[in-house]
Amino acid sequence: MIVHQDKKYKKDLEKETALWDKAATDELKKFPPDYIYYKETLPYKIYRHKYVLEMLSHINPGDKVLELGCYNGWFSLEMARKGAFVYAHDISSNAISVAKTYYKKRKGIESFNGTISYFITDLNFPNFARNSFNKIVIRNVLHHLINLDELYKKLFEILNPGGLILIDDALPAGKLEAFIAGVLLFLLPSDIPYSQKIKRVFKKGNILKRTQGLIDSKDSSPFEGISGEESFQKAIFFFPKNRKITYSAFIGAVTPRLNIPIDIVKYCLLKSLNFLDSLLIKIKIIKGTVYYLIGTKIDKNKETKHNGYVNLKQNEPALAC
Repeated sequence: MIVHQDKKYKKDLEKETALWDKAATDELKKFPPDYIYYKETLPYKIYRHKYVLEMLSHINPGDKVLELGCYNGWFSLEMARKGAFVYAHDISSNAISVAKTYYKKRKGIESFNGTISYFITDLNFPNFARNSFNKIVIRNVLHHLINLDELYKKLFEILNPGGLILIDDALPAGKLEAFIAGVLLFLLPSDIPYSQKIKRVFKKGNILKRTQGLIDSKDSSPFEGISGEESFQKAIFFFPKNRKITYSAFIGAVTPRLNIPIDIVKYCLLKSLNFLDSLLIKIKIIKGTVYYLIGTKIDKNKETKHNGYVNLKQNEPALAC
């Protein structure tokens, strides 16, 4: 397990923080941190909208929500609009500053039934109050973390019995998913000219591993994908009463790189590819590179224990896996 005093960890954390500080500043130049603008992005329109809407459907007026990896705050803002009291945490001080500034601006324009409190937090070493939340929301941050066992223990402690943990996070790409994404990116017009694509095919090194690295954004930050599938496995272990599904086997890699000037043609092609992506996952030919999980903290009166593991009297069926 890593410790605060580890010099390499401190150095890597500084790099990670600087990267997300810059990302938050750069993104603000494109559009404000608000759901109304996020809904216009291509990834949302093509494959993410279903899971954003599903997650938001579990947020109710009066909910006390812990959000990990809030980034620039657009999801926090939407939960507060629904009447939730949100405690939003992120490592990036710039992202938190952007979120605070925009939240203050919106409060002068619209009425919120909920509230947002922001915290700059290293999620490998969090400090949360015990048994104080009835919802935990985690989006696209767990695959950047190392001390997942300790984090999940704390999350289990602070979640009230019957409370929900809602997770949307990355999984490593497999070889088949990388192969399909690579073929599509080679055949379809993308941000890389065809002449360079041919050179890359014959470039020294395993092309499948390179494509897997592309999908997983390997080396884009010191902690990108560092925990692999561990966050998914830990979520199932700590919250065995769950529903889960994986999605975006290859569509997530193709969407931002497809280069077709006619918007409607690009949109229709991507929607068709997403249909194929979802179908191949459903019939278990390929697996998604993102998972969506809803876990419930079980009331101790409704569980039995056997050999150290929690066994539910009644399990909810999984959506898909």
